Amino acid sequence: MKKAFWLLPLLLAIPLLAVTPQFWEVRTYDEFRKGKLTNLSLTSDDELVLAPRFDMTFNTEQTLIWSAVADSKGNLYLGTGHDGKIFKVDATGKGTLIADLPELDVLALAVDSKDVLYAGTSPDGKVYRIDGPAVTEFFHPDVKYIWSLVFDKQGRLLVGTGDKGVIYRVAPDGKSESFYDTDETHIVSMAIDRDGNLIAGGDPKGYIYRISPEGKAFVLYDSGMREVHSVAVGPNGTIYAAVLNGEPAMAPAAAPTQSTDRPGNVQASVNVTVGAAPSPGQEIQVIEPLEQVSQDTPRAQTRRVSDNNLQSVVLEILPDGVVNTLWRSREEMVFAVLPRGGKVLFSTGTKGRIYSMDGPRSATLLQESSEEQTTRLIETGNRLYATSANMGKLFRVGDTLATSGSYESDVKDTDAISSWGKISSKAENADMIEISTRTGNTSAPDKTWSDWARVDGTGGTVSPKARFIQWKATLKSDAGKSPRLASVKVPYLQQNFRPEVTNLDVLPSGVALQKVPITTSNNVNPNDPASVRANARAGGPALPRIPPRRVPQRGAQSFQWSATDKNQDTLSYDLYYRGDNERTWKVLKKDLDDNFYTINSDTLPDGTYVVRVVAGDQASNPPDLALKGEMESRPFSIDNTPPVVTMKLESIEKGRVRIAIDAVDQTSTLNDAEVAIDTGDWRPVFPKDGIIDSKSESFSYISGDLPSGEHVIAFRIYDQNDNAGMGKLVVRIP
Repeated sequence: MKKAFWLLPLLLAIPLLAVTPQFWEVRTYDEFRKGKLTNLSLTSDDELVLAPRFDMTFNTEQTLIWSAVADSKGNLYLGTGHDGKIFKVDATGKGTLIADLPELDVLALAVDSKDVLYAGTSPDGKVYRIDGPAVTEFFHPDVKYIWSLVFDKQGRLLVGTGDKGVIYRVAPDGKSESFYDTDETHIVSMAIDRDGNLIAGGDPKGYIYRISPEGKAFVLYDSGMREVHSVAVGPNGTIYAAVLNGEPAMAPAAAPTQSTDRPGNVQASVNVTVGAAPSPGQEIQVIEPLEQVSQDTPRAQTRRVSDNNLQSVVLEILPDGVVNTLWRSREEMVFAVLPRGGKVLFSTGTKGRIYSMDGPRSATLLQESSEEQTTRLIETGNRLYATSANMGKLFRVGDTLATSGSYESDVKDTDAISSWGKISSKAENADMIEISTRTGNTSAPDKTWSDWARVDGTGGTVSPKARFIQWKATLKSDAGKSPRLASVKVPYLQQNFRPEVTNLDVLPSGVALQKVPITTSNNVNPNDPASVRANARAGGPALPRIPPRRVPQRGAQSFQWSATDKNQDTLSYDLYYRGDNERTWKVLKKDLDDNFYTINSDTLPDGTYVVRVVAGDQASNPPDLALKGEMESRPFSIDNTPPVVTMKLESIEKGRVRIAIDAVDQTSTLNDAEVAIDTGDWRPVFPKDGIIDSKSESFSYISGDLPSGEHVIAFRIYDQNDNAGMGKLVVRIP
C-alpha cells in the first residue's frame, strides 16, 4: 500500500477573499499528461516519480532519424532524412558518418550475421551494402520505397517495398526473387518470429501478415485501420504492433524545393514537421519530399485527412491468435514498439514520449524527450536507446533513475485577474519536492510573466495577481529515497466583477408575474434561492431559473429584468422609483431574490415614473468587496383615474342628432372611443382630427335617423391603462 502525506496544509481561510474560492487541482493521469515532464515518469496510478536517466548520446544534426539497428558488437547505425546520411555510433557514444547515399531518405537498416550493414532508401528504392568503407548497390527492385529490411533465419534479406507492396527475398550473393506479393501498397514493417515466419505490416489495408519461409501467407489480424507502422516479436512469441489511422506517422509536412547539390540527383530542401498531431478541428496536408508523386502512395501523395480520423493503437497478438488492444489514443501516433523485460515499450510523436506497459490500461509515461518525436526504440545488450525527429538525435535510456526531475503544469486560465490561496500537494517523501508558481496576463508564458517563485512552507506564494497561473514541481532523490507526487491543488479567487443588468422591461399594465412552482428530482426548487444555494453547497447540478408565468390582473404593473455576473456570484436586487420632475429615488422593494416584481397600480399616485433596478453581489462577497450594477427603465404611467367625458347637444335635424364630445385624461394617452344608442351595440367613433393620440380629444358625433321619442346616447373612452370614462346624453326626437 502506498504511503501518502500532505506536503502543504489545505486552505482553511483566505483573508478578504470571497466566500467560495475556486480550486484548480491536477491529480489524474490525463491531467498530468497535459504538462511537461523532464526526467520524470507518470505512473499508471497517477503519480509523478523520477524517470530513468535520459541522456543524449549523439546528435546527427539531421532533420530526423528514420531507421536504426544494432550489430553484435553493440554499435548502432542510424539512417536519416532528408540528406541520405548513415551514422555509426559505438558503445562509448562516439558517432561517425559512414555513408552519404545519393537518395534522400534512409528508411530501413538491417545487419547480417557478419555485421555487414544494409540500407533501404527512397525516392529511388534501392538497397545498399555497406561493409566498412565500401558502399555498393546490392539490390534495385525498380520501386520507389524500401520501407523495411530484415534477415531470415537462413541469412537471406527480406525487403519490404512500397508502391506495389511486394516483399522480395535476396540471397547473400545478390540473387533476388519475389517472395510474396501482398494485397497492400506498402510493406512498412517486418520482423521474424521464433519459428522463422515473417511478420509483416502493411498500408493502406492495415493487415498483419504471417508468412512462412515457403511463402505461404496468413492474415493474423485485419486491424481495420490504415497502417501497421511497427511490429516486434517477444520472447514468448507474442507479436506487438503499432497501428495508425490518418496521415502516416512520419510523413514530412512540407513540399520540397529542388536543388542540385549532388550531380544527377534532385534534392529536397524542406521544413519538416514529422508526425505532429493536428489541433482539434484542423486538417493537415502532407506532402512527401520526393522528386515524383505517386497517386496511389499514401506516404507520397498529397491528401487531406481530418484529425477526427486520427487514431493510434498498440496491439498484442498472443501465440494462440487472440488479439488484445493494449493502448489507444486519438492524440498521439505510435512510432515504435519494443518488448523488453516482460513489458512492452512504445514511443509516440507527441513530446517525444516513451511509454512502458505491463498490461492493458496500465501504461506508465516513462519519459518525455526534448525533441518532438521519438521515432525508434533499439535494444543492444542491456542498453536501451531511442531516436528522435526534429532534430535527429540518439538518446540512451539509463538503468538508474535520474537524481532530479521537474514537471511544469499546463497554464490555467482563471478567466479574470485572480488572487491565490494556499497551495496544497499530496506526496510521499514530500520534503524532497519543491513547488513554485509563476503568473501572467498572456495565455502563453513570455518575458512579461513573473519569475518562478517558490511556495513557502505554509503553502503561500508570492506570485502576483494575474489571470493565468502555472506551477512547477521539482523532485530530488536523497540517500536512496525518491519522492512521489500524487496531486497539486491551487485555490484562486477571481477579482470581483461588477454585476451587470443587461435588460429591464416594463410590462403592459394589467399583466402580473407569478412564480412557477417546480421541484426537481432531488427536491430542489429552482425558483427558491435558498434551495438553490443549499444545492450548490451540496455539490448538486446547476439548475436553470424558470421564467415567471404571466397572468392578467387588473391594475397590475410588472417589471422584469436580466442580470449577469462573471464570477457566478449570487445576486440580489433592490428596486427604486422616481416620479417625473423628481430628483430623489424612493425604495419600491429591497432584497429581491427574483428578477421580477409586480405592484398594484394603486400603490403609487397617478403620474409618470421611472424605475431603477440595482443588482448586488453582497451574498457572495464581504461588504468591502461587494459591487453593484444598475439600470433605469423607460418612463411608464400609473393611471387609476378614468378620463373625464363632457357631452353637449348641438342640433337635431330631421331625426339626426349632432353631439359635441370632449374627453380628457390627466395622465395617460386616450385609446379607443365608442358610442351606443339606447341598448344597441357599441360602435367606434373617431375624433375630429381622425386619430386618438393624446390626453384630450374632441369628437363631433352625428347619429343616424332616429325615430320620434326619447333616446339615450352613451359614449365611452379608454386610456392606456384601460380606465374607462363614460358619459350619456338624453335626447328627444319630435
